[in-house]
Amino acid sequence: MQQLKLESASMAKKIELLEISKRKLLGENVSCSYDELKGIEDQLQISLLRVRQRKAQLYMEQIDQLRSQENNLLEENVKLTEMWQGTENTYQQQWPGHSQVEAQVEAAPYGSSSQSLEVDTELFIGLPNQGC
Repeated sequence: MQQLKLESASMAKKIELLEISKRKLLGENVSCSYDELKGIEDQLQISLLRVRQRKAQLYMEQIDQLRSQENNLLEENVKLTEMWQGTENTYQQQWPGHSQVEAQVEAAPYGSSSQSLEVDTELFIGLPNQGC
């Protein structure tokens, strides 16, 4: 029982010291000497350096992960391109000459063709005039 009381008192003292240290680090109730303040500043500088190192490490890990993902996507793109070209070749073998028409359609999308196709759109009611 006596041991538990001593242990409890020791823990309470540690908690109090930690709270004082925390208040000093947060700048609350700062009534320290120059040397104590210099020590706190040094501690903060070291902590800040560790945080920046950890941040840089996480960035590097993320960059490596994104590069790996990029490589995977590039490989998948190559495979899909090969598959598409394979199906395109099969299609051209089945429908020779169709690829030329397709190329013309792709080269001249709607409305941007240099050749104009005129269509007669007159409406006739009744018999058409026959030039007799």
